Amino acid sequence: MSNRSARALAAGIVLACGGACGTAYRPATSPRIQLVVHGGGAWYLKDGNETAVGPFGGDLTALVSNDDEALRYARRARRELAVGVPAYMIGVATVAVGLFVGKPTGWAIAGSGAAVGGVGLGLLGAGFLNAVDAVNKYNDHVAPWPPP
Repeated sequence: MSNRSARALAAGIVLACGGACGTAYRPATSPRIQLVVHGGGAWYLKDGNETAVGPFGGDLTALVSNDDEALRYARRARRELAVGVPAYMIGVATVAVGLFVGKPTGWAIAGSGAAVGGVGLGLLGAGFLNAVDAVNKYNDHVAPWPPP
């Protein structure tokens, strides 16, 4: 098997398996924000209603709008993801172009793409963590769970 065929096979397996994920358990209806995964996407669940998460964190600001501290985290997450997702994608594409172009110009292109992609990846991580903080902060201020 050639190197190109092996890469194509690996990519096909990843694509085939990537869409096969989902959660089987659906949490009880609650005013808390919860996360479920089905249909190839992640969803926030609040009061029985689903809101798509998406690459930019979804409409988390609307879900936490009545909690100022959680809203601050949600807005920060939105800004970081709005810059991080495109920066990461542009960085990865630039690395691919740089590797295709070849030496020595290609190395400079690939290196700049890696730098942009690294910044994007850092912002993606920060945005994700701020979204988690927004949900946790919001859930901390919701009425306590009923006793078991």
